[in-house]
Amino acid sequence: MRTMYLALVFVLALLVLAPLGANAQHQVRVPPYTGTNYINDFIMGDSLSTGQRRDSSAIYVLQRGQVYLANAVTRNIGWTLTIVANDSTAGVSKPIVYLYPGGTSLLPPGQFVDMRGNLVMRNLIISGYFEPIPANLSGLQGAIINTTAPGLNMTIDSCLITNTNGNHIRTDNAPKVVKITNCVFANMGYLGKSNLGAGKAIDVRAGSVDSLIVVNNTFVNWQDRIIRHFSSTANLQYLRFEHNTCVNGMSYHGFLSLGKVGKQVIIRDNLLVDPFAAGQDTDAVRQAEYIDSGEKDAFGFARMTWVISAPNDTTKWLVKNNYYRVTAAGQTFYDSASFIPIIANPALTKGSPLTYQINSKLGADSVNAFKTHTADLPNVPKLMTAMLKWYRAPFGALPDSGANKTKLNSMFRAKFDYDRRPIQYFRDTLNCAYATSNAVYTAGTGGYPVGDLNWFPAKLAQWKSDPVSSAPSKGPEAPAGFALSQNYPNPFNPSTDISYTLPKASQVKIEVFDLLGRHVATLLDGAVQAGTHSVRFDGTNLASGMYLYRLSVPGQVFTMKMMMLK
Repeated sequence: MRTMYLALVFVLALLVLAPLGANAQHQVRVPPYTGTNYINDFIMGDSLSTGQRRDSSAIYVLQRGQVYLANAVTRNIGWTLTIVANDSTAGVSKPIVYLYPGGTSLLPPGQFVDMRGNLVMRNLIISGYFEPIPANLSGLQGAIINTTAPGLNMTIDSCLITNTNGNHIRTDNAPKVVKITNCVFANMGYLGKSNLGAGKAIDVRAGSVDSLIVVNNTFVNWQDRIIRHFSSTANLQYLRFEHNTCVNGMSYHGFLSLGKVGKQVIIRDNLLVDPFAAGQDTDAVRQAEYIDSGEKDAFGFARMTWVISAPNDTTKWLVKNNYYRVTAAGQTFYDSASFIPIIANPALTKGSPLTYQINSKLGADSVNAFKTHTADLPNVPKLMTAMLKWYRAPFGALPDSGANKTKLNSMFRAKFDYDRRPIQYFRDTLNCAYATSNAVYTAGTGGYPVGDLNWFPAKLAQWKSDPVSSAPSKGPEAPAGFALSQNYPNPFNPSTDISYTLPKASQVKIEVFDLLGRHVATLLDGAVQAGTHSVRFDGTNLASGMYLYRLSVPGQVFTMKMMMLK
C-alpha cells in the first residue's frame, strides 16, 4: 500500500511539472488525390472567413502509400506549416507529392511552399513535376520551397526531394535556422528550362543566415552547387555540413559557395564521389562566381576551388575527415579534354578543395581536410559525361550543337541531360552503402562511417546518442538556460525524438516512465556539451498510452508528457 502511495505521489509531482497542453498539436488527415482535390486547396482552405487559421497548431498528416497533387503554391502567412507522413507501416512507402500543371499557364506551380511562416516537413517524397507523364518535365519550375519573409525557421527531415530547374530550397530573405537532416536531394537542375547557373540544393542567396545545418543527407545529380551564399551582404553565422554523401556534381560555380561567414563553419565526415566533375578550368563564365575568395589563378582570373568564402580573421573553421573520389568516368572526362574541340588550357583537373585562406586557418590540420577514398557505391546514377562534353563543345547545327562554354541553353537536347532517374529509383534502388571493410567505414569522427549514416542504420542510431561524435544542432551561441522540448512526433508510433538544450557542458540523464512511475527506459546518462541535442525513444514493445520523459541535470529536473498510439 505504501509503495502504491509513493508511486502516486511521484506521478502527481511529474504531472505538476508537465505542460498543460493548451497548445497541443492537432493532427489533420489530408485526403489523397482522387481526381479534383489538391493538397494546396485543402491546406489553404483550412481557414475561417476572416482569414485566420482554424487551428494554428494543426499538423497536416499525409497517408503513406498515397499520391497527392499540388497545382498551386501554398503560402503560410504568419503561421507554422507542418506536413508529415502518418506513422510508419512496414512496407508502405512515404506519401508522394507531385507538383501538377494548373492555372492558365498549364504549368506546375513555381514551388510547393512559399514560406511566410515557419515550416516543418517530415517523411515526404516531393517531385517538381508529375513524373507519370514524362512530357511534363518540359514544364519543370524553379523550386520546391521558397521563403519570402525574414526570420523564419525551416526543418526538413527524412524527405526525398527531386526535380527542380533552379533550387530545391531557396531563401530570398534572411532565415533564422534552416535544418535539413536525413534527406535525399536528387536531380537539381534542368537545362531544358534554365541554365547552368541553376541546379542547386540549398540557395540561401546573399543575405544573413543564423544557422544552416545539413547533416546525414545524400545529394545526387546537381548542376551548380550544393550550397549557394554567393556575393553575400551579410554573414552565414553558423554552418554545419556533416555526414553527407554527395554523388555526381557538375559543380559549375563551385561545391559549397559560402560567401561571407560568421562564427563557425563545420565541414566534416562527408563522402564525395565526383563532386567537382566539370573540373578546374580557365573559363570566364564559370569563374565569374568564384570571386568571393579574392584569389587568382595563373591567368589572373578567379581561382576555382570546391569551397569558396570571403576571407576574414574571426571565423572558426573545422574541416576534417572529408573523403572524395574521382571515378574512372570522371578521370576519363578530365583526360579527354584535349580531344574535345574546346581544349582545356591548362589540362582539366579535379581542382583544389579549399582556398589558400581556409587552408591557412586550418594550419597543419589542413592535410586532414579532404583525402581520397576507394569506396564503391553499389547503385548510383551514371556520371553526367554527356552534359560535361556538351558544355565544352562548340556551337553548331542542331541537334548536336554544344554550348561553347556559355550558359546558353537553347541548344540543349534531352540526350545531353544527366542520368535523371524517377522517384521510385531514389526511393527503392539508390544504394550508397559501401562495404564495411573499406577504410572510410571507420574514418569519421569518433570512428563512425564517413558520409550519410542513414546507409548504416545501426551506426546512425549509435551516433545520435553519442556526445563524443555528434555536434550541437545549433550555432555556437550559448543557450540562455536548460530546456526540454516537446517530443516530435506526438502522438507517435513507434518512435519519437526528444530535444533538449544545455547552456553549458553538463551531466545529463534522460529517462522515460509510465503513469504509475515505473521506469521504462534510460535514453542517455553521461556528459554532453553545450547546445541543442536530441535522442530517440523507441516504444516498439510498449502499449499505447501516456508516458512521461524526464531530463535531469545538476540541480534541475524537467518533465513532459508524450502519447504513444498504436
